Amino acid sequence: MSLENIYSVGIDIGTTTTQVIFSRLVLEKSGGSSSIPDVKITKKDIIYRSEIHFTPLLSPEIVDAVRLKEIVAEEYRKSAINIKDITTGAVIITGESARKENARDVSEQLAEFAGDFVVCTAGPDYEAVLAGWGSGAGEISKNLNGSIINFDIGGGTTNAAVFKNGEVTDAFALDIGGRLVRVSPEGVTTYVSEKIKPLIKSLGLKKVKTGQDADIVELGILTARMAEMFLELAGEREISGETKSLFIGHSAAGLKIDHIMFSGGVAECIYEEEDAGFLEGLQKYGDIGPLLGLSIRRLLPEMTAGLLNPHEKIRATVVGAGSYSMGISGSTVAVDDAVLPLKNIPVIKFACLNGAESLGERIAAQVRLYDGEQIAIAINGLENPGYEMIKRISEEILTGLKGTANIIIVIVECDCAKAIGLLLRNSSAVNRPIICLDKIHADNGDFIDIGKPISGVVPVIVKTLIFGS
Repeated sequence: MSLENIYSVGIDIGTTTTQVIFSRLVLEKSGGSSSIPDVKITKKDIIYRSEIHFTPLLSPEIVDAVRLKEIVAEEYRKSAINIKDITTGAVIITGESARKENARDVSEQLAEFAGDFVVCTAGPDYEAVLAGWGSGAGEISKNLNGSIINFDIGGGTTNAAVFKNGEVTDAFALDIGGRLVRVSPEGVTTYVSEKIKPLIKSLGLKKVKTGQDADIVELGILTARMAEMFLELAGEREISGETKSLFIGHSAAGLKIDHIMFSGGVAECIYEEEDAGFLEGLQKYGDIGPLLGLSIRRLLPEMTAGLLNPHEKIRATVVGAGSYSMGISGSTVAVDDAVLPLKNIPVIKFACLNGAESLGERIAAQVRLYDGEQIAIAINGLENPGYEMIKRISEEILTGLKGTANIIIVIVECDCAKAIGLLLRNSSAVNRPIICLDKIHADNGDFIDIGKPISGVVPVIVKTLIFGS
């Protein structure tokens, strides 16, 4: 058995705050020269946590990229971590920051701090999963009966991930957050998010508007209604039309939750022992975050799901980004590593539940939609396939990719990637790089990043990548 340390960075640019952490991941490699080596991540230690910075803005719609770069560069200097030592990690632009006009440009400008293999993403589902791991919900679910939902409540959005037996079973996000309404020290409402205005109107609130003196009663009504939405999302009540209108991308329904956990900035207020009250919280933070946290606290006795304490609250997403963003493919893979790393490769998934019949035709039909763009083919439904099945699948893959010139990237969940790769490589019809990975689960709509091999295994990040509104 041998051990190897690699280093990971997590950079989280949220609606309200920006944070950086550095983690040390320990890879354990076992198996002798006569057996297939098994490599796994056995330990994850956070070795540096940055200050919590306010996310700099040039305007309500533009992130200050120059100031962000200065913040990240300064945290690198304080940590004494060399960029060249970073192997993996994640730069994620989350919440309302992901919908700023220059969100994509910001992530690209921060790439210089990312080393050779760091993902830049702003997908709300991906953020939800990272926050769930960072809060501890993923680990805790391995030792509990039933499901855990982690609500990561930030300034602009709430990202929810459901875990059971250490695996993610659902993830979604909504426009619910503590900075959707902001108030000046003088008590004047300075900002009301467009996302929340329909809810304000449906509640009949007349004084929650920009330029109006903040009305504690009406703000309390607003946060109380938002708090009730968490009862709906946890399966305690039917999901209302108001709640459905706040979902980002896709909704969730029919959840059966046994345990509930909160993380994010608002969670700091939910778990507070002292009840500061609406007015004090509003004056302290200049937004409705403390009010929302207090409203949720007051509803906790109505929840039948058991409340759990998170390992991390406001730092959950960045901890997840730095420590849990990477998975590793198995040792039975086929990789032409000269073309690595690869980033942001769209995944097209195909089922082989009844054999490989028409697989080639299905692949060809989907590939045409991408008009020459590099794609990855994910195949599920294979359990201990024999040689003839693997050979048939390889032939169908070649049929589906006939006429294309990109790298052949194939992802399977079972241990047959190397066999598929060898058959593809030995085909006279192939004269291009091949990457076949096993033990990776990816779905349609996902994107993958593939890093250079480490100790004989391949680091892979599966993510949802979304910019814009």
